[in-house]
Formats: sequence, structure tokens, C-alpha cells
Amino acid sequence: MRYRMYETVSEGLKIEVLYGDEHVAQSPYILKGPVYHEYCECPEEDPQTWQKTLSCPAKEPQIAKDFASFPSINLQQMLNEVPERFGDERGAIVHYTVLSNLIYRRSLGKYTDFKMFSDEILLSLARKVLLPDLEFYVNLGDWPLEHRKVNETPGPLPIISWCGSLDSRDVILPTYDITHSTLEAMRGVTNDLLSIQGNTGPSWINKTEKAFFRGRDSREERLQLVQLSKDNPQLLDAGITGYFFFQEKEKELGKAKLIGFFDFFKYKYQVNVDGTVAAYRYPYLMLGDSLVLKQDSPYYEHFYMALKPWKHYVPIKRNLSDLLEKVEWAKENDEEAKKIAKEGQLTARDLLQPHRLYCYYYRVLQDFCMAWKQESEFTKRDRAARVIQKAWKSFLNVAVFQHFKSLINIRRQGDPRQILRYINPKEAELLDAAAGINVRFRLGGVKFPPEIYYKIFTHRHIEDLCANSPRDYTKLPAKHTSHIKSDNLQEEDYSGWYRRIENNGWRPVSDKFWKSTENVMVGDKKESEFHFSKLKRRQDIEKKRKIKKIEWMRQMYYTGTLEAKSTNHETLGLIHTATKGLIKAFEDGGIDSVMEWEVDEVLNWTNTLNFDEYIANWKEIATSNSSANFKSFRFEQAQEKKYDYKDILEEEMGTQEDTSFDSIYEGPTFTRLRKKATENKQAQRTRFSRLLHRLLRTCSSLSLHDP
Repeated sequence: MRYRMYETVSEGLKIEVLYGDEHVAQSPYILKGPVYHEYCECPEEDPQTWQKTLSCPAKEPQIAKDFASFPSINLQQMLNEVPERFGDERGAIVHYTVLSNLIYRRSLGKYTDFKMFSDEILLSLARKVLLPDLEFYVNLGDWPLEHRKVNETPGPLPIISWCGSLDSRDVILPTYDITHSTLEAMRGVTNDLLSIQGNTGPSWINKTEKAFFRGRDSREERLQLVQLSKDNPQLLDAGITGYFFFQEKEKELGKAKLIGFFDFFKYKYQVNVDGTVAAYRYPYLMLGDSLVLKQDSPYYEHFYMALKPWKHYVPIKRNLSDLLEKVEWAKENDEEAKKIAKEGQLTARDLLQPHRLYCYYYRVLQDFCMAWKQESEFTKRDRAARVIQKAWKSFLNVAVFQHFKSLINIRRQGDPRQILRYINPKEAELLDAAAGINVRFRLGGVKFPPEIYYKIFTHRHIEDLCANSPRDYTKLPAKHTSHIKSDNLQEEDYSGWYRRIENNGWRPVSDKFWKSTENVMVGDKKESEFHFSKLKRRQDIEKKRKIKKIEWMRQMYYTGTLEAKSTNHETLGLIHTATKGLIKAFEDGGIDSVMEWEVDEVLNWTNTLNFDEYIANWKEIATSNSSANFKSFRFEQAQEKKYDYKDILEEEMGTQEDTSFDSIYEGPTFTRLRKKATENKQAQRTRFSRLLHRLLRTCSSLSLHDP
């Protein structure tokens, strides 16, 4: 039985669990004193009182073993070496700082998406007890990182990880899977550590007397397991549900259907084989009432040390050579197997209760802080100086960003032609009112401070005739095939067909704008497909809009900014459940598994921005006015000779020695018009026709719509 608090009660809580009119187990349960709901910001100021209330164990053998390698922690060495060794682009490291029970985080590396799990448990813990001030690094990857030995110089670094190994020195915390399951137990989910205990399948006597396994091909021993199952179907039922590492084996071994986890426990014996590291399903298997046959492994989780072979599980060799023998032993010694399964289940229940995980987390932080304080080199003054230094750096970064933001702080303002003259003078000649042009600016780049990028858009309708009717217009026509009697006609080759390519990308604004930037590559450049069918293009636009809307909602959900309008606790729970289910359906089944009206319905229940208003506002930020609103200028005479950008700058602005870049934005509203007195009308028409032709060619490469 589980319950969730929506409000804090100050004078105790009485919980009655009834079946009909009869109390179940030890009901009623009476909790004395205040009982807090999950999101109550009411941390216990005395950690010892909090630990006593939760009945935290006095010792944790795994924590003591982990910190035996770190009698003291050199903070400066850790801060210098961890980013250098593990914080590269492919890293998955997060730097946490706890100060006055507030948690700060800095991500190092590209693969840090799983920080949401460590964020959530740390924030939840900080709401319950005051955390010590400290700094530490969490490894979000599966593999342990620190393989230095204690007697090496330099010595090992205290990296906190979810999985340990015999040849590593990482400090172990409960895995993200266990952590997430613990927190989600408070949110009404159905497949977590607690729900397993209530869905253990049929009774022992009615379970199928076979060993069972389902999983991916993340280790070669799993393929051996499937082969053993094919050769011994009376003892073992094993299958691979997805091939990634050994795709060439799928045809030989076959692919098994996915089975609900609760159905695993229809079998008496469960085989636990490592994946890339320790199999994170192991705690779930232990909580069922089946006998676990565990492969010998160099990897371990935080609770493995408390489990003993032949008492809580049956061990099998690393190469699975004795697996069938152990299954036969279990069948011949049914009572002993049942006893081991029950003992393992009870021990796992005790070790994996939510309060035990909170105790474990706090003890790791507490011991980390104690080892840190034993390092006498760094005093409180040193730490205070580092805090001030970080604050000053943050202030400078914000000031720099605000400066760049102010440079492009326009909303449908400014003559696009006048603006473009100082960025790309040659293309500025091609803009006029009929083109319907506006220029949009954005901050971007792969490092800080950011760069300013610009892109030219038109809101006029443009038709690319070749893209609307794609063919290979240079290819000779195919011969008439009406007299060919063969049923297998030669398929038409589409490889040479015309394909539209968008050349109007985001380009950087540079003070050296006389240099060509046509081939400058901006990170993560998006490729856009152009279909000849107008209906298909419209469907693609609607699909992209739907994806943007879902991603927008998903980002706000994970960052905690998606708040519901209602204050009713029951309604809040329903909105939260619906939102989470919608996001999970999208992540599991893709965009087609979610209807747009479902997303709109969820967003209507929140007090966040309207998506359409958000998009409309986004399109106006840092965007010039349309050239259609500036009809008092016409084209200047195109020069017949070749010229470079430097000549234009000197003509329009003076030389670099005479002009500062601050004066770029101080010019007349409209371009000064020039006209030769001796030109005749026929020559004007001829040159204007050529210029118009150039304009149409350029506009054909512009995007049809704003992204």
C-alpha cells in the first residue's frame, strides 16, 4: 500500500487499510508528529535527528569501502584534474556545489541528459534535511571512471558514479533507475520497485519450472544464453528482444517478443546476466519471489555487498558453463530454492525502501564532506574567495550577454536595406520594396561569448518551377515501351532529377565583412526538404509545427516551468499524470503517437505562454521591418566593373582610419539616389531588366517561410 501527501499535517496522521470492514495487516497505522508532503520546503536542521527519525543504519559497508581510498580529499586537485581528464566533449560529468542548502550545477561534456535524475534526488533530499556545504562530481555514464590505484602518484580522484567495478575507485550511489523509481513512487506510477512487490505472479507451486531471460544483446554471454535455451528448452527460456551490438546474429538466434516485466515472475528462476555493466534490472528481479541465478561479475551496485551467494541468490559462473547444472539443482531442491528466493526478496525490500536510499545518499555526502574538511590546505577564506570569484565571473558573463542582446534588440524596426549595407553591401543592392524582405538576427555559436548571425527572409510568394515539377531535364527521353512484352519493366532512375537546395542559411556578422562568408559553416545547420506537392509541403509544415509544440512543452516539463492553473490537488495530480503520459508516448512512439489536440488540451490547463503567441513573439524578436514598408527608394545604378567590398566601404563610410564602427548605425534613413544626366531611357530599361533578373535569381534561393 502506498499513499501520497498533498498537504502537511502538524499533529500526526492515522492511516486505515481495510478489506471490507476488516483491518489489513497492522492497520491502523499512526504517524505521530508532523507529516510533510514531498514538495514541502521544510528541511530538518539537525541531521542526526533526521537520520534517527528515518532509522538510518549506523554503518554502510559499501560507503566505508569506497572512502577507504580517500582518507582526505584535495579539493583543488579535484577541481583542476576532473574537468581535464573527464570533461571533454564526449564526457558525461556534472559538477555540483552545495552552499547553504542550495544546489548549483555545471555540466561538463555532451552527454549529460541524465542529470535530471541526480538533480531530482538532490533537490528532494535538500527539502528534507540541511545538506553540508561541499563540491563533488557525478558521473552520468554507465561505466565507472577512476582506475588509478591508491598508491599511484597522482592518486585517484573521488568521482561519484552509479556503478562500480573491482578495478575502479569510484564512490557508488544508487543507480538512476532506482533513484527515479523511488521518487516516482510518490507520483502514482505503476512499474517501479514498490509495484513489483505487489505483482510477483502466481504462487511458487504454480510457477513454471524453467529459468527465464529477456533482454538486449549488450553482452556476448546473452547470446550464449539464447543458444543454451535453443538446445535445452525444457530448462531455459531465453530470448533477445533487440539487436544493436551483434546485429549479424539476429537471423541465427531470432528476435523474441517483448514481455511485460510482471510476467517474468510466472517462472520460478530468473537469470541475471550483465549488460554493458551491471544489469540494472537486478534489484527488480530480487524483489519478486522467483529464485535469481546471478552471473559472477566484476561490476556492482550500492547494495550488492549486503547480498550473499546461496543465501539470497544462486551464483553462476561468468561463462555460464554451470547454468544448466544450477537449474537442475533448483528443480531437485525445491524447498531450498524457495527459501533462498524468499530470503533474497525480504533483504532486497529492506535495502531498497525509499527511506534507506535517502539515508544512503546523505551518508555519501556526509562522508565526502568529512574527507574534504580533513584537507587543511584550504581554509574557509579560500572557499569564500572561490565563491566570490565564481559570482564575479557569472556577473561578467551576464553583462557580456546583455551587451550582445542589446545590439539586436529590435522588433520590426529599421530599413532592411540600410541595415544590410553595413553587413553585406553587395546583396543590399538587390533589395527593394517589391521583394518583401526582412532581416533577422540571432545569437549563436559553439562558445561564449556568442556571435551574431543574420538571415534574409521574404514574405512574398516564390515559385521554384523546377522543384514543383522535378525531372532530369538534361537526359534524353526514354524510348517508347508499348511493344516491350516483358513484365519486368525497367524502373525509372530518379538520381539525376532536379533537387532544390536552400542556400540561404544563417551567416555570421563580422567586422571584417568585406571578406566572403559564403562558405562559412554554422554549427548544426538544418537541411530542409522541398516536396513538389503543395499538399505534402503543407503537411510537412503542420508536422514541424506539431513537433515544435511538443518539444516546447517537453522542455518546460523537465525544467519545472510547466505549471498548472488549478490549485485543486486532485486536478493537479491529473494534469501532471496526463502531461507525463503524453511526453512518454511521444518519446516511446514518436510524433505520430500523439495528436495535436491532445497537446493543446494539456497546454490549456497550464498558466504558461500560449504556444502561438510564443512563436509570433519569437518571430518578431531581433527582426527588421519589411522592405515593403520603405517605398521611397529605388535601385542604385549597378556598376559594370568588378569591385571588392573594401571599395564600397571607403565610398560609403570613408576609410577605416576615418570611421569607427560605432558610426555604422548613424546614417540617413534612406539611401542617397544617384542618376547620370546623360542616360537615355532605353539604357535605363536595359540595365534595370538585368538587375531585376539578378534579383529574381537571388530571391529563388531564399526560404519560403520563416522557420
